[in-house]
Amino acid sequence: MRKAGALLEALAAGHGPQTVVQLAEATGEPRTTIYRLLSTLQRMGWVEETTRRGHYALGLRLVELGRAAIEQGFERRIALPVLRALRNETGLTVYLTVLRGLRAVCVERMDGREVLTFGLQFGGSLPLHAGAGPNVLLAFSGPAVYERWRERVIARGEAEALTPRTPRSLSTIDALVRNVRHNGYAVSSETNTIGIAAVGAPVLARDGHCLAAVSLSGTPEEILDPRRQSGLIESVRRAAQRVADLSDSRLAPTPPGSDL
Repeated sequence: MRKAGALLEALAAGHGPQTVVQLAEATGEPRTTIYRLLSTLQRMGWVEETTRRGHYALGLRLVELGRAAIEQGFERRIALPVLRALRNETGLTVYLTVLRGLRAVCVERMDGREVLTFGLQFGGSLPLHAGAGPNVLLAFSGPAVYERWRERVIARGEAEALTPRTPRSLSTIDALVRNVRHNGYAVSSETNTIGIAAVGAPVLARDGHCLAAVSLSGTPEEILDPRRQSGLIESVRRAAQRVADLSDSRLAPTPPGSDL
């Protein structure tokens, strides 16, 4: 099961369909194991061989399951009115991301006045060191998550680079995480997509558990403008707190004697 999971993660993290050789390199498993796993996952509909012979991608069945998992997330349903208000207030594209494994998965995206056709899409994912929302999840999801992520980076040698501005060294990312924890929010610029900057804040439950991250994205000129940035940060933090309050209210136990 662990090997199959690693193979699926490798397929999800790759840029386009991958070959057995590429998957073996990404997972550290021998090619014979990769062939066996691919055969099993193809029968389940979780992996498909593309029209390019010998190239594999995630199957439609797995995509359907992923969408169902996203739709079931209570954070998304509760957050929708808050996210819509944030989008209307700022005119920028709004995201809600959650931690899945060691990646940040987009469970809601609301486009702003200027639709950014590139960048993180609904159902897509990013590594935790690349982007404001992912940075927030890395910083606030607890020491166990952070240690698992560090172990993976150490095994790899450095963090994955999505653009020339993606932080890659552990020392740089450690400093970034400390800064995000200290400030209570994250700001990024072109660390996962050229031409995109973002600001994000954590949705923290009453017990301190990080439920999700709310973020805004736009051009670097929009996000990094010193005349506007403090207001954007405050708007994102306020929205994240509102989602947290709504989540806590939903999860709060019913007082004895209350009407059901």
